[in-house]
Amino acid sequence: MVKNVGLLSSVKNEQRIEILRKTWISHDARWQMAVFQEYGWEKGNKLNREVIRDIGKGMMYRLMKALEISKVNNIEELQAICSVAMDLYYPPPNFAYHFERLSDTSLLGVIKSCGSYENVKKAGVLDHYECGCFAMRSGWYAALGVEVQEELGKCLKKGDNICEIFLRVNKWKEEKPTNTS
Repeated sequence: MVKNVGLLSSVKNEQRIEILRKTWISHDARWQMAVFQEYGWEKGNKLNREVIRDIGKGMMYRLMKALEISKVNNIEELQAICSVAMDLYYPPPNFAYHFERLSDTSLLGVIKSCGSYENVKKAGVLDHYECGCFAMRSGWYAALGVEVQEELGKCLKKGDNICEIFLRVNKWKEEKPTNTS
């Protein structure tokens, strides 16, 4: 008989995090496949985009709260929080990425390896599945209060060796004016 007294304390924090990440990714994949089987690929992809955008927004709000920030003010801060979010939610070895600053309002995100892409490829559904990463990040940007336009350059799904995502900030979050009357 296994006794639970102190049992979890023997599991290191890194192991706990990895268990939770793998459980979340596994749940996400199984849930998506169930939705695709029930409603078809077109509707399943649409639902995935809607849900993952909301999840992305929640992810970023939680991260912002933990980091005690309410907004980003410039491209360096946006790059920093997106890097932190990637490190937390999509870490190596399943994901490998970096950002390059292109200007005061633009970044290039380069994804060298993507665990989601690899899983979709293994499942044999590459031709049907639409990546949810743009929708997820749109949730991030909504939480951060920045208006962003993203454009896909190279893409793993299209047979390229990397994904390139060009990001341009159209508008930074404005401070709410204080009532001085």
